[in-house]
Amino acid sequence: MSEKNLNKFFISIVAPSILAIVLFIISFFAIIIPHFEKNMMDRKKEMIRELTNTAWSILEEHHLEYVRGELSLEQAQKVAADQIEQMRYGVERKDYFWLIDYSPKMIMHPYLLELNNTNLEDFKDSHEKKLFVDAVKLVKEDNEGFIDYYWQWKDDTSRVVPKLSFVKGFDDWGWLIGTGIYLEDVEQEIAALKNRLLKISSIIVAIIIIALIYIIRQSLNIENKRKAAEQKLIQSKQKYKTLVDASTEGTLMFVDNRVAFNNLKFATMIDCPSRELTGASFNDLFTIKWDQVLSLFSDPKKSVSAETELICNGKASRPIVISISRIIYSNQEAFIVVAKDVSRKKQLETSTKQLSQELQTSLLLMNQPIKSFVKSALTCEIDTSIKEVATLMTLKNQKVIFVKQAQTIIGVVNDTDLKKRVLAKEISLESKVVNIMSAPVAQISENALLYEAVLLFRQEGISHLLVKNTQNNVVGVIGNQEALEVQRNSLSYIIQEIENSQHIDELKQIYNHVPVLINAIIVNSDNAQNTTRIITSVADAISIRVIDLAIEEHGTPPCDFAFMALGSEGRMEQTLKTDQDNAIVLSNSATEQDQVYFHHLAKSINKHLHTIGYNYCIGEIMASNKKWCQSISTWKDYFSKWINSPDPQSVLDSSTFFDFRCIYGEGKLINELREHINDIVKDNGLFFYHMANSIIKYKVTADAEAFNLKKVLLPLIGYVRIYGLVHQLQASNTIERIELLFEQKEFSLEHKNELKQIYNYLMQLRLKLQSQAVLNNEAPENTVNFKVLSHIEQNTLKKSHKEIMELQAQLSLTFKHLS
Repeated sequence: MSEKNLNKFFISIVAPSILAIVLFIISFFAIIIPHFEKNMMDRKKEMIRELTNTAWSILEEHHLEYVRGELSLEQAQKVAADQIEQMRYGVERKDYFWLIDYSPKMIMHPYLLELNNTNLEDFKDSHEKKLFVDAVKLVKEDNEGFIDYYWQWKDDTSRVVPKLSFVKGFDDWGWLIGTGIYLEDVEQEIAALKNRLLKISSIIVAIIIIALIYIIRQSLNIENKRKAAEQKLIQSKQKYKTLVDASTEGTLMFVDNRVAFNNLKFATMIDCPSRELTGASFNDLFTIKWDQVLSLFSDPKKSVSAETELICNGKASRPIVISISRIIYSNQEAFIVVAKDVSRKKQLETSTKQLSQELQTSLLLMNQPIKSFVKSALTCEIDTSIKEVATLMTLKNQKVIFVKQAQTIIGVVNDTDLKKRVLAKEISLESKVVNIMSAPVAQISENALLYEAVLLFRQEGISHLLVKNTQNNVVGVIGNQEALEVQRNSLSYIIQEIENSQHIDELKQIYNHVPVLINAIIVNSDNAQNTTRIITSVADAISIRVIDLAIEEHGTPPCDFAFMALGSEGRMEQTLKTDQDNAIVLSNSATEQDQVYFHHLAKSINKHLHTIGYNYCIGEIMASNKKWCQSISTWKDYFSKWINSPDPQSVLDSSTFFDFRCIYGEGKLINELREHINDIVKDNGLFFYHMANSIIKYKVTADAEAFNLKKVLLPLIGYVRIYGLVHQLQASNTIERIELLFEQKEFSLEHKNELKQIYNYLMQLRLKLQSQAVLNNEAPENTVNFKVLSHIEQNTLKKSHKEIMELQAQLSLTFKHLS
């Protein structure tokens, strides 16, 4: 070996090994041993702390007996002192507890009996330290803590050694209890531990040195041989390896029909670590056979292309196009294969085109409020006869009539009811209509979207819906047939597929179609509220089907319950990047066994939703967390605590829970919970002050290149939420809250429009960003890069951010006085 190579060998192998040994020894003495010493002392401290707490609990127990009148104060104190005097611990059972009062006076010392009932104000240890005075001072300031001093060795009065004690006060009696450890014991244990560690480390160092000597000898023997062989291959190998690694497409190099090396892009495409591909054959990776590829090379100097599929876990996974080039590598034939994944993007582009064409004519109709399709409602009084009702329906050419009592609609009758409940059962036509009507009457808001009405028709199995305005007044009726005329769009089919799904894998496949649908909607509409409602409707339908499947798996629920959505889904503002925020409310009749059932049910629900694509909540705000699967009374206690005893952190942590709605089960439980919140939130200035403060302190900064749109929106959502709570609104959706606050004159028309414009712009930009990411086979994100925005978009985004900061300042002025 040349001198140059020998020096290189020493620097690259020997020197680092020696340095590693030196660093190991230094770290052993400088880090490991001190760390063990500290841990041992911490364990000892924790031990005497816990022992003292145990003894302290005896004082508390007998004090309670005194409070209950079972013992006099003197009796309770004597019993407690006698019991603690007998307590011993340690290997030799000689470690003990002592009691003094705050004067200080010795109440009980099991070994120095001469100190009992004596004043200790002037008592000092062998180093002139007034340990009992210091102990009382420590307890009065901190209630508990550690003191160090010198004391006799257990029951040996001739030996005085350092000691560390933990003391804790019992204020009800003005007593102090303490116990301690002898530091010599700890030092002996540490010394023994050091000796063991030194022996072990010496053996390790010796083994390392022996191994190093062996490695050096072997390395010196083979170095020259390796260098000779390596020199021949290094230039060729480096050339092609660099070519493969630098490729932006999935690239491999085959030698003797085996993978010599591949880049990370291909390993990602096939979902396999790079090292596991080395040595794989061509036929292991692609469905096209190697012999077929060779037959394509009519001219060895030209590259060839072929369509094939990747093989993953023995099965064809996705279609790709491969380009193969023949090269000479180390005096033998080799091949470079470049793979292009065309499946995902091609399929998404095709689906998008088809959906865009399909939705072009019907989407706008399905996404507009139903008020355009509402007809006048035909009504009759509760004492009207069936004959009169039939005559009236025929005269007015109506298929449905609503029954009212004292101007309140209480039931409904349609032409099917007349056939099945009157003619088929031969009921007298003179009977009252109340005998055949259906109740209660299904209702919907005039601001609901047409597709929401279609879903309600299907879910409830009804033919007509009573339509009301925001003042809860009846404005008319909408029929299923009218809705069917315009409901032939992909969303209704997706919902129908969800409802008919029998397995989680089917739901996962349906969920994967949602980004394509949303992208098509964004192309045809700039209303972010409609888009998020559609995303939420799909999420709701999937959640309902998952719950149904989970109930089929676990059996019928043993009591009433409600599964509620929280956060963005609770506000019906879900995007394509979302996780789970949900909880379960049980009726108060739920037993411990019932709660076990719902815990298992919730775990299945959350697991299935995660499998489908709704990721687990990082903060574990999910029904599977036992804390969030509780009875209605417990939930009321939660909100009472958050509202009546607020602090900044708890208000911040609980903000997600104030945006909730029922997805499945007994909606009356959710309504009861909301009524409870409205009752206790009235005039609670401190709560609103802390809630406003959490919004005010939330700052979003943008660097020169990126902006997190979700974080920008949070203060605006919080701003609207707090006013919604002040006015006790039932709505949880941000836009609905803004409209209702305008109707209640909290917001001016100008302010309402400004808030809606900011919200719609930011949410639409966020949805557009996420849908494009999915279509490009990338994970959806909330951060937008300024470089991809136009100049106008950049200015609009900055202006929106500034206006949201002004909203925060407004909150400060409005709620500051409530503190």
